[in-house]
Amino acid sequence: MSNQDVVASPTSPADGLTRARSFRAIAAATAGTFIEWYEYGLYTYVAGLVIAPLFFPAGAGSVAVLATFATFAVGFAARPVGGIVLGAAGDRWGRRPVLIFSIILMGVATTSIGLLPPFAAIGIWAPALLVLFRLMQGFGAGAELASAMIYVNESTQQKAKGYHSSFLLVGSMMGAILSLVLFTGLSAALTSEAFLEWGWRVPFLLGAVLTVIGLLLRRKVGESPEFERVQRERDAGRAPMARRNPLAAMRDAFKASPRNFIAGFLLPSGLNVTGFVAQAFGISYLSGQIGLSADETLLTIFVMMGVGVLVLPLWGRLTDKLGAKFVLYAGAIGGIILAFPYFLALQTGNLPLIVVASVLIWAVGWAAGNAAQLIILPAIFRTEYRSSGLTSSRELQGALVAGPTPLIATALILALGGAPWLVAAMIVLAQTMTIVGMLIARPTLTAEEVESASAHRGLGVKLSA
Repeated sequence: MSNQDVVASPTSPADGLTRARSFRAIAAATAGTFIEWYEYGLYTYVAGLVIAPLFFPAGAGSVAVLATFATFAVGFAARPVGGIVLGAAGDRWGRRPVLIFSIILMGVATTSIGLLPPFAAIGIWAPALLVLFRLMQGFGAGAELASAMIYVNESTQQKAKGYHSSFLLVGSMMGAILSLVLFTGLSAALTSEAFLEWGWRVPFLLGAVLTVIGLLLRRKVGESPEFERVQRERDAGRAPMARRNPLAAMRDAFKASPRNFIAGFLLPSGLNVTGFVAQAFGISYLSGQIGLSADETLLTIFVMMGVGVLVLPLWGRLTDKLGAKFVLYAGAIGGIILAFPYFLALQTGNLPLIVVASVLIWAVGWAAGNAAQLIILPAIFRTEYRSSGLTSSRELQGALVAGPTPLIATALILALGGAPWLVAAMIVLAQTMTIVGMLIARPTLTAEEVESASAHRGLGVKLSA
């Protein structure tokens, strides 16, 4: 076996990955995904109801809603920058320092949004600062889930890799649900005037407390064993040092396997577009176009995400039993099948039918692909450039595809006078991109990795990218 194979080889049982150590790694990584989705969830829920009227000029109407979703997309525009910079840092200094830095940056940005004065008080500075804080959120989030994904993959027992990794997403859903519960509870308990004036700020300020808790959890865990082995190889002169220049690190990851880098870009497309259509865009569509009340709309999203918490570990178990590749295809094909029926159900205006349709497309088109990508994406990048390759390719996709999804969907609805069929077609296209990504991917797995982790079943043994 060559030195390169030693560097890229998986963590084996001999590396001491006990259940207790795996649990600590999962808890520390999940803390950040919880906070990330809590914070992004808050902005999603307050977007059309609070952000538009408070931080943009009065009377702007639908232009303010479009501007609100544009600031949503701005956060994603910063994600690839964060992914490139912090991804390179993860390969050079370790996964743990990046996890600590990203959670601090996101927490500061979210708390700052909660303290931001409205347009009526500071004029154009209100949307300008909002954009700045969204950029900070996006920069930190650009490495958050990807780094957590890598850390868990490199720090947990191989036999339950899919199940363990799924808790990253359970944490994200719990964070989104907490933000939804707080938002709904405060909006119900307060008058509309009080909620608009100060009530909506409370969940944002709570983000500071959650950040401290997450930071404490992450400070108590060590570096991933797999990265530590790479560092030993570097110290011994048997592996090249990581790049200081983030762009050079991304370039090296691309040159190592252009098709895998492109696959890393394509693979998250289906789940991201489906998820943001059903969640971020769905809130505006259900209330603005379908005519559901705010309570009915939030109930739909709450049930949808609650079911997500339940099915994600099930999909994780299935990746361990049937392989992540099988689960990815199941989610993508299911998302394609459900795209048009989903909007047909929404068009009826019937709340129970809308809830069922939302749950189905979320549980299949979003959750299955998400559980599968946690295994597949780390598998297509070698350890020594895994952080640079995964974060940059995945976050470029977020900026170009995922982030603009609510904005594009809103524009498509307006272009067709309220008809949703182009948005359904967008889901089909995105899920097809995921399938293409899997078809062109060449996982850099050894026979030992396939043997030790059943979640790798069907990915093959391809040492040459």
